[in-house]
This record gives sequence, structure tokens and C-alpha cells, in this order.
Amino acid sequence: MKRSNKRKTQQKKRKSNASQNPQVQAKKPVSRRQALGTMGLYAGGAVAVAAGGAWFISDFRGKLAEGDLSQIGQGRPTIVQIHDPSCPLCLQLQKQTRIALRNSDEDYQYLVANIKTESGAAFQSRMGQPHVTLVLLDGDGTFLHAINGVTPADELQAQFQRYLR
Repeated sequence: MKRSNKRKTQQKKRKSNASQNPQVQAKKPVSRRQALGTMGLYAGGAVAVAAGGAWFISDFRGKLAEGDLSQIGQGRPTIVQIHDPSCPLCLQLQKQTRIALRNSDEDYQYLVANIKTESGAAFQSRMGQPHVTLVLLDGDGTFLHAINGVTPADELQAQFQRYLR
């Protein structure tokens, strides 16, 4: 009996609490137009995230390929930048080099010898050049010329054509 009395008392409390609280109004049903609009936003967001991920992967793979110095001497004229990733001058030279290569009709190979890596430091030592330098090599990997310091893209393009023919 005590149990049933407890239950009744609890039920009464719930009823009194419910009567004291204003009733929550039922939500308005979502129209088809609202649902499709929301789905469109989510789909657009998913496409943006996927595109960002694809760009990141593509950029990462490109930088990984640029750092592969084993490609030197495989038949293509090569431009190797001796590069310190924390150096602002190196970044400026890299930007100017990319512009020059984009404006060129030639099929030069562009590689980056990151001096913070073992292979990049070894390449720099072998060439005897400081960072902020472009090293121009023929298709066999033979040293042709070095361009030291930040150089405008049009001058780089002219030197590429002069030495990498």
C-alpha cells in the first residue's frame, strides 16, 4: 500500500508541476521548401569541405614531388631552388620562380632542395651555394648556372631561356 500511495503522490506532483508550467507549443511542421533549402546549405557545405580537402591533398602531393631530388638528371632541364622554408627571401624567390615558370613555354622541371632536410642540405653542400639560390641543371644533372638572391620573374625567365636551351 505504501508503494501505491507514493506513486499517487508522485503523480499528483507531476500534474501540479505541469499545470504550473505553461504548455510548450507544438512546433510548426517544416515545409518542403524549408527542408530542401536546409539540405541545399548542407550539400553546399559538404562540397566546399570536399573541395578544400582535394586542394590540400593536391598541394601536398605537389610539394612532396618538388622535394624529390632523385628526379635530377633524368633528361629534363631542371631548376632547383636551395630553400629554407622559414626564410622570407626564399619564399619571395619561390613566388617569382613560379610566376616565371607559369609564363614560360618550356618544359622545365622545378624542384626544391629544402635545407632543413638531409637530402636538401646534401644538395646545397654539393653545389656550394647559399640558400635563396636557384641552380640551373641540364637534362643530365650537370651544373650550368646559379642565380643568387630574389630576382624578378621576367629576369628569371630570360635566364632560364639563356641557360636551359
